[in-house]
Amino acid sequence: MINLDRSADRLAGVTAEFSRIGIPFERVAGVDAAIGAPIVAPPLTEAEVCCFFSHRLCWQIIADGPDRYGAVFEDDVVFSHDAGSLLADGSWIPPDADIIKLETFFNRVRLGSQHVAVAAGYSARRLLGQHLGSCGYVVSKSAAKWLLSKTKLPKAAVDVALFAPNQTTAARNTTYQLMPALCAQVQFVSENRGPATLIQFAPQPPRNKRIIDRIQAEATRALAQLRNRNSFATEKVDAVPLRFPLAMEANTDPNPVQALP
Repeated sequence: MINLDRSADRLAGVTAEFSRIGIPFERVAGVDAAIGAPIVAPPLTEAEVCCFFSHRLCWQIIADGPDRYGAVFEDDVVFSHDAGSLLADGSWIPPDADIIKLETFFNRVRLGSQHVAVAAGYSARRLLGQHLGSCGYVVSKSAAKWLLSKTKLPKAAVDVALFAPNQTTAARNTTYQLMPALCAQVQFVSENRGPATLIQFAPQPPRNKRIIDRIQAEATRALAQLRNRNSFATEKVDAVPLRFPLAMEANTDPNPVQALP
């Protein structure tokens, strides 16, 4: 779990959140933009660079560790009421998964039509379109190593690098979306929207790209489509729901999506 040293209040809040679902966590001290970014990587801002390097610290721990998968969270995460049962045991993870997006941004996204039953009424579906946010995801040991080798000089915000199909870092991976989602940023589920996050920033407005950059982006998107040629059956989902206690928000879903056999 990524948390800045100066954010003791946020650490207290996320500690309570993990305690609520009965799951221990390892705190990773985030790279703080207030101190300065470790490198300059235009067009990224210092904050975006520091956010990216904070996630790279987590990938390094997973790459060096003994487990096949690791979960990465930011300190503004809010979990579904039953998240603990999935996070306590990784045997449900599809064997071909490189990354599993656990959160929802409640925006429209394209998914594979096939539901892969996992556990506790959840299912996993191939993530075939852009779904930003890096508040909660699972990454394999092999994918963590590959991401580390390809992101020494970040070229996009971390959630774009992970979950935008026009990025090589995303197109190379087999990525799933958990349905319904296991977590979300507190701003989406709290009545007062919670404190402004110091780690995850809203996507920047589109920047003017050179023609060569546009060609590369389209080529990468084509590569992603080629890799997913067996996932021709797709569905555009208006919003990935979050299974949440009492379904207090309109975009939450107390009833799990039924997985196909």
